[in-house]
Amino acid sequence: MRHRYTIPNAASPHSGSAPLHLAATLQLAQPSLLSETTTRLITILVSGLSLALMLISLRPFAVRLTYDSASANSGDALNQLGFLAAGCICLLTLLCLANRKVLTSLITPGFALLGAILVLNLMRSPYPDIMLRTLVFTMIGMLIAFTVVALPRSQADFRMALTIGAGAALALSYIGLVAFPDLAKHGYDAYEPQHSGLWRGHFSHKNIAGPVMSVIAIFGIYLMRSGQRFSGFVIFAAAALFVANTGSKTTVGLFPIAVLIVFMAPLFGRASMAIFASLVAIAGFGVFTLGVLYSPGLAEFVGDLLGDKTYTGRTTLWEFSLSMIPHKQWLGYGLYNFWQTPNVLGLDAPFEAAWDYRYIVHGHNNYLDMLLNLGVIGTAVLCWVLFVAPMFNYARARRRRGNRPMADMFFMVIVFASLLSFIETFFLARNDAIWLMHIFAVFGLHLLARFDFDGQPGRTTPETAWHGSDAWPRNAIRFKPDR
Repeated sequence: MRHRYTIPNAASPHSGSAPLHLAATLQLAQPSLLSETTTRLITILVSGLSLALMLISLRPFAVRLTYDSASANSGDALNQLGFLAAGCICLLTLLCLANRKVLTSLITPGFALLGAILVLNLMRSPYPDIMLRTLVFTMIGMLIAFTVVALPRSQADFRMALTIGAGAALALSYIGLVAFPDLAKHGYDAYEPQHSGLWRGHFSHKNIAGPVMSVIAIFGIYLMRSGQRFSGFVIFAAAALFVANTGSKTTVGLFPIAVLIVFMAPLFGRASMAIFASLVAIAGFGVFTLGVLYSPGLAEFVGDLLGDKTYTGRTTLWEFSLSMIPHKQWLGYGLYNFWQTPNVLGLDAPFEAAWDYRYIVHGHNNYLDMLLNLGVIGTAVLCWVLFVAPMFNYARARRRRGNRPMADMFFMVIVFASLLSFIETFFLARNDAIWLMHIFAVFGLHLLARFDFDGQPGRTTPETAWHGSDAWPRNAIRFKPDR
């Protein structure tokens, strides 16, 4: 007998378009192996612990006291083995418990092109072994991030996992302030005594702690909007207080801007308002950062506003990056093949510069580092995957009423990351917490644009539900016979 089922047309930007009909001749029904309660418990725990791992890592309070380029490139054995084990657990759990259509939805032109660009970079790399190891752990980090959002079987389960992960990160950082103040606060550093007394918690630097805690505060906003007012408020207040004590002026300023931008969507009832406002903010912040290199008047204005027109010396790195991009503008120098390589280390000491950029880990600008590493072609693909496609997905996700608070949360993270990218670099950065939060939001909007999490009566079918009837160990796929 021939059977038929339907899935949403993911290629169409219109949620109301006719569904795509696929014929099938095989029924993949399997007997139930686990009870629903056991399945929910497993998915919540794996999702929550995976989020905690992304936010904490396996070596918290690890402070680099001296600079060593060799050790910086060699990685951390404990983190590598731990993330490899976590990746295997996540992969197994996804294959056993996740909706098959959720997994296959990742097969898109954007992700495929990004994979092709990375393979091309690997083939061109003068250090293929180092790049391969880096790519493997970057992919593992992305797998863990996808697991956090793909496993929970309802928004209630997702909120529980979110509370577990965010609560663990906050608790550890605040415990560190009391139990290990020399490690949880700056001041124990050899190279940055000017940061003495600033909070960094279990993170290695305040410039990581500030953005990640801002994302956790966004989680708190989502929880409050979703009915968990007390736990949401505690998470938001604790994270926001931490951000204020990191001393990062730009992060403190960007966080509320991202929140206000996204709140324009529920205020005006249109996702396009938030998207337009985010584009204006990105363009404006681009002018106020890179623009100071070309306008002395703008530089003086920024100096009066922030007390530092160089963004803590970052303008030196941006000038150097802009001077090096034209040499390999189309394909770049290769992923992770610019900073801390002979391309930079072999140069003469820049005595006139504010920073000695020969020993800088990255250029403190996501967009310029994209161009250095991947060139114009790779940067276009990566910007599409990380910034542009999520905007389209956000507009589609908000058409489903039940998905809106969650979509707003993910888009706040995207907007915040897009603004932060002008002063920090974190793209494809292994298990870097900022990068993992960014790709976590990308995956979240990707799925919300294609599936209903809890489902809306009259609008959701088993094929468009986040966890429909094809989630193992339930019946893999239920087909509706043709009539």
